[in-house]
Amino acid sequence: MSEWHGRGPWARLFASAVVPDEGSARAERGRVLAGEVEELDVGAGRIAARVGGCDVAITSAPVSPRIWTAVARFARGNRPLEAGIAGREQSVHLEHLLTVDWEAPLVPRRVAIGRTCSCDPDGTCEHVAAVAFAFAVEIDRDPGLLLRWRGCGAVEPEPVPEPAIPLPTGDVWLAGPLPEPRPLRPLPTGAVLKRLGPSGIRAGGVELETVLERAYAAFARGNDA
Repeated sequence: MSEWHGRGPWARLFASAVVPDEGSARAERGRVLAGEVEELDVGAGRIAARVGGCDVAITSAPVSPRIWTAVARFARGNRPLEAGIAGREQSVHLEHLLTVDWEAPLVPRRVAIGRTCSCDPDGTCEHVAAVAFAFAVEIDRDPGLLLRWRGCGAVEPEPVPEPAIPLPTGDVWLAGPLPEPRPLRPLPTGAVLKRLGPSGIRAGGVELETVLERAYAAFARGNDA
């Protein structure tokens, strides 16, 4: 068997969907011819190429943009799904999600794939098989090619609206009126010393509280005078 058959899950699904009889002589001839495929061109819904002097086209209706956008949004934060959406990996999870939840498989079912060749309008020749196998190998090299064929383009992130901040009215720098000052309550001389109590420090053999109490009393007499 030739190496032209694809190895990853998307590549294998595509090859088996386009060439269901992969063990047939026709399929084997296609593998031999796969290395001669030229002018491989991939667009939304259509793969075109030349091989053995024949023009080949493999077609299918693209995935609905509505479905692809919904799936891409759902995939945010899920690394395997995000890698598949970006075309970096052949995500089995993504294929399963599209097939089971949306009934829009990433690799279409056999009956949903069109095959034509200039030598056989029904596309049952080895040239179609050759292009299918060659494209499967290209999917292994760049999984994003399958997304391109299925019309699954990049989805722009939704803009996040900035929160609305209510603006104050009037002069924002003008403060409100200050309250009227309350009259000060007179305190007895040395009240703070009585609140703090003895300090445990002695000055000239006398407790510091006693020394300061005399000083406070002298200050008070001076203010009264």
